[in-house]
Amino acid sequence: MNVTWLGQSGYLIERADGTAGRQRLLIDPFYSDIVEQKQGLKRLMEPPIPIADLRPDLIFITHNHLDHFDPIALPEIHRTYPEALLIGPESVMQKAREMGFSEAVLVPLPKGARYVSGSFRFTATAAYHGDPLAVGCLLETAGQTCYISGDTLLTDTLIDEIKAVCPQPIDLVFIVINGRLGNMTLDEAVQVVSALKPALSIPMHYGMFAENTADPNEFVAACQAKGFQTKLLKAGEWVTL
Repeated sequence: MNVTWLGQSGYLIERADGTAGRQRLLIDPFYSDIVEQKQGLKRLMEPPIPIADLRPDLIFITHNHLDHFDPIALPEIHRTYPEALLIGPESVMQKAREMGFSEAVLVPLPKGARYVSGSFRFTATAAYHGDPLAVGCLLETAGQTCYISGDTLLTDTLIDEIKAVCPQPIDLVFIVINGRLGNMTLDEAVQVVSALKPALSIPMHYGMFAENTADPNEFVAACQAKGFQTKLLKAGEWVTL
């Protein structure tokens, strides 16, 4: 599985499949300065890949917040790739309809629902955030299982809810660590990793805004102290996992 970090919680994932060909999945792409326009927070990281080079077949948006459903960039992505399916909870579907997305490409995926496209199988997982319909994602592809937290607090039930939809071992975790604005703290992210015991964990949602970040090296050190493998991705660099 080839993965590129796009900054914040954005990823481009590519998987080769013998029957569906090579599919590309885009997750939470944040490309514009909309947060600075609306909230005064200046982005510190520029998009590492031009929209013209993304070429997604599928787009998964975890929730309707500006740094996940980018109301400037996402319509441009839709215009550039009009056949790419947009997958996400109803808050995302509603916003997409308001912005003129074709109904033919919308795939509603509320918490607990599943959807399969080619080599990707999605299960929307629980998330507890400012968007009450926000979800995380359990992504299964070619024998690998990934948990993508989306934006969420660590509640008393979150870990059990993840395990309930994923009885098999988890290979890879992408997890928020910033600890602000409705997200779990770095230490809580380590708790989730300790409970899920993935083969590899990757921190996300840091480095984009000076007012809303955390040190990923502290996450790496804490996980390694507990015997869990971690990896920091460089924005824009393809990594095979």
